[in-house]
Amino acid sequence: MNNKIKEYNKKMFKEFKRSLKHIIFDETLTLYILRPIAFIFVKLLYRTPVTPNQVSLMAIFMGFISAMFFSWGTLTGFLIGGILYFFVLILDCIDGMIARLKKNGSPIGRIVDGFADYSVGIMVYVGIGIGLDKGMIGTGISISHWWLLIIAAASHIVHAMIVDYYRVEFMAHGLGKQTSTWEAKQQFKKELLKIKNEKGKIFDKVLIAFYLGYSHLQLFQLKEEEHYDHKEYKEKNSLLIKLWFWIGPTAHIFALIISAILYRPMIFFFYTIVLANIYMLILWIIQIRVLKKIKK
Repeated sequence: MNNKIKEYNKKMFKEFKRSLKHIIFDETLTLYILRPIAFIFVKLLYRTPVTPNQVSLMAIFMGFISAMFFSWGTLTGFLIGGILYFFVLILDCIDGMIARLKKNGSPIGRIVDGFADYSVGIMVYVGIGIGLDKGMIGTGISISHWWLLIIAAASHIVHAMIVDYYRVEFMAHGLGKQTSTWEAKQQFKKELLKIKNEKGKIFDKVLIAFYLGYSHLQLFQLKEEEHYDHKEYKEKNSLLIKLWFWIGPTAHIFALIISAILYRPMIFFFYTIVLANIYMLILWIIQIRVLKKIKK
């Protein structure tokens, strides 16, 4: 009986590993908290016809419900909203894990996943703003909570873009496991030209245009493709990429969820606007110096 349990556990662990991205690709909180929980649901959905894109749409719907609860402005509303937002994170893991196990992922799927993240984020921020507007909980400072939300949202977006950029670059230049942001942008440009005059692909065109705009912002200072030695890039950036993850999207959302459950929104504002921005500037200076030294 013990041998059977051991064999089953080994089988589950192997399947779990197959459902993951490369271990360095996930944020720490995602890898050790969200992925194991998500895998339980993946096992339930794996044999069903549910697709990764459908899971992404489910995440958007749950994000909307979460925002609705936040808009109540009450202790109960923030508590339920925070819990539901946690399950949005779980769904965000499930879509990619199913895609990897079923091997039916696609470039468009990646954009849909990103679109879901940003649309849910916008809804939740608006929901929190409406909740704070009702005056049942305050921020404790004289600045309008709407201004705090705008600054926090802008900080969140900038941090997410930077972390995503350096994560993709590490996978491309350090591990050689995917195309760089520069190469992906060129590929999607070609794809957009290819389908430009085709009918019935409006959704694909919009998503690709959205991604091209996003990648353009990430590459704003880059005039040409960069080249690095894989081994040297990995050696010099392995620690840095892990440090970047502590201001990644998951870290921000965890801070928001904790502050919502505790009914203390200033915890989130202080982390996002003050701590994370100071952390980003220090780490960015270090990152630029490292890349300058190893660039070919």
